[in-house]
Amino acid sequence: MATQMEGKLGELICKRTPYTKMELPDDWEEYVEWDSKPVIWQFRELPRRVTKAMRIPVTVTVGEGAKAETYIDWLLIGYEGGGGM
Repeated sequence: MATQMEGKLGELICKRTPYTKMELPDDWEEYVEWDSKPVIWQFRELPRRVTKAMRIPVTVTVGEGAKAETYIDWLLIGYEGGGGM
């Protein structure tokens, strides 16, 4: 059972997706990638130190009806700070 935070965070991510529809593929957990090499990401024109990141496969649908296209894309989540910053 999801905690309140997990539920709210999941809802926010799904609500703000730029896609018409976004779902997790059946075997998505097998393809999640992790990286803990610190990098700098630009966010709102400011440099942000990302200390850990994960890349999650999602099945996305763009458009509706006969013009809808479905394919695999990636949700990228970065953890800012940590590591002494």
